[in-house]
Amino acid sequence: MERAGEFLGRAVHRLKRPDPTFAWLTSTWPALVGQALAAHTRPVRCEDDRLELTSDAKAWQCQLETMQSELCNRINHAWGGTLIREVKFIPAKPGPSGIRHEADNEYKPFIHRRRA
Repeated sequence: MERAGEFLGRAVHRLKRPDPTFAWLTSTWPALVGQALAAHTRPVRCEDDRLELTSDAKAWQCQLETMQSELCNRINHAWGGTLIREVKFIPAKPGPSGIRHEADNEYKPFIHRRRA
């Protein structure tokens, strides 16, 4: 039996439009990289055989950098052809990341002193 992600990847591939391609990639991202990694990273753009990713912390970016060729292979296999050849990392936009503080390594809480 064929996995739905593989079947849909090939169907969207035939459309030759970037919007459905990116929609497919973002929807299958947790299945491609795993729930833990997907919670801290996300695809930003997929154009011209290049996937741009962002992460909420440098440690997660380093993890993905070591997995670049494996990541390309996983995506291309699920897609049913060559979708990406290169992975590029872009800095996250400043502002609220949408990540709970317990999981955010960059979060620095304010400590208030009591007045005597």
